[in-house]
Amino acid sequence: MLDLERILRDRGYRLTNQRRVIVRELEDERHLSAEELYDRVKGEHPELGLSTVYRTLDLLTELGVVRKEDFGEGYSRYELSTERVHHHARCDGCGSVIEFNEELMEYLALQVERETGFVTDWHEITLHGRCAACSA
Repeated sequence: MLDLERILRDRGYRLTNQRRVIVRELEDERHLSAEELYDRVKGEHPELGLSTVYRTLDLLTELGVVRKEDFGEGYSRYELSTERVHHHARCDGCGSVIEFNEELMEYLALQVERETGFVTDWHEITLHGRCAACSA
């Protein structure tokens, strides 16, 4: 939370209670949509509206605190940005999202950089298919 406060302050923003609540919720659960996040916090924080959740997620994404993910569902999911590079496998059957870290993916990104001169700031690969339960 201290880093968040510093990041906000450096860009001229304050660490409001709404921002604190949203970041804490994303610390507990990854890959939440704005609506899911709102549903999780509205009971304890009725002052927090859905539009505030969207505005806050947009700001935190712009500041690099939150990463916005598109898994092809027609809406975005959010997670805290971390130093740890990871990738996703999304089940087209049940919608579950599995995180994984595979060195081969890191090698692939480096190979693309070497071959094309493209400079990667960060990368993420999403696999689409069916989880073990749905494919059985």
